Amino acid sequence: MKRTIGFALACGLALLVAGCAQQGGGGATAGGGAEAASGGSGAGTQTASANASVRDFNLQVKCPGIHLEKSKLKWDDEKIESHENVTAEDIASCEAFTASQPKGYVPPPPGGTAAAAAPAPAAGNPPTKAQ
Repeated sequence: MKRTIGFALACGLALLVAGCAQQGGGGATAGGGAEAASGGSGAGTQTASANASVRDFNLQVKCPGIHLEKSKLKWDDEKIESHENVTAEDIASCEAFTASQPKGYVPPPPGGTAAAAAPAPAAGNPPTKAQ
């Protein structure tokens, strides 16, 4: 049992480190050097689009919580902004995004993650229980 728990923790740590390495952990150093070397024309655009896609994904993940806090818990915008670390525009876009989604919508994982690469189990074959 100890080995199983240790193995699970080691795998989780390895995935965390791999995810951080994939995102480029040293943001200011790596991005600044690339921009200075290229003159900032192409590198800045690529970085901005990558940041926009990450921001959009983060909002899609936060939107159900923001919608819950606004509709069911009846929190005001200031409380939501401080709790979720978002702006008033983000709250408005989340409400519009949530209203446009079908019931039970779950946003897809970002590309390159383990969940995105793993195949889904077949509909007729539920996963077996390990004994």
